Amino acid sequence: MIEALLNIRIPELWVTPITEKYNVILSCQIGGRSEKAGWGLVTIKGDDKTLDQILKEIKIHQSVGGVTVKKRENNLVSLLVEVVRCKACEILTKSKAFMVFPVDIQKGRMKWLLITDDNRTIGKIYDELEEGGYNVDIERVTSFGGKRILTDRQEEIIRAAFLTGYFDYPKKIGSLKLAIKLGISVSTLSEVLRAAQRRILAEYLRS
Repeated sequence: MIEALLNIRIPELWVTPITEKYNVILSCQIGGRSEKAGWGLVTIKGDDKTLDQILKEIKIHQSVGGVTVKKRENNLVSLLVEVVRCKACEILTKSKAFMVFPVDIQKGRMKWLLITDDNRTIGKIYDELEEGGYNVDIERVTSFGGKRILTDRQEEIIRAAFLTGYFDYPKKIGSLKLAIKLGISVSTLSEVLRAAQRRILAEYLRS
């Protein structure tokens, strides 16, 4: 398995003009495999007057289908943004890569830290982004020592969980339905996912 850091500008996505126009700290989690592009669970830090203006601009942006404010405090807002137009997001969610959250976004550019199986997957993601007209740079690619991190069974289950939306927010499939789909018990599913995620994180933190 490998880790790759991609630096990308997505012109049609609302975060691009917002972070280019305003001096704020913005991070998000990206998810969703649906008829629409997906969603973003976003945290923005800045002065309250600027945040009020940003919220107005997000709601009317062409890439946004809906906005739900989850938390509002002094100089901070957390919101769930439904994205209806983001080809780059679709390329990512349909790939065989796991994204490490949160995603850092500064001056219109996002940094995607991805964990995936091999260079071919990163190459495919890069090619599809380039073909889509995106400005994307691969900042680094790091191998996890050439060793297997997960067992075949762990990889099978965690990949199935990822592709069916188990890790999405909100979840597109619960533990019971996923366990039935895989032909295992809920307790076994929970145990395998926990062990697999622990191995991935441990390897990532060691690298």
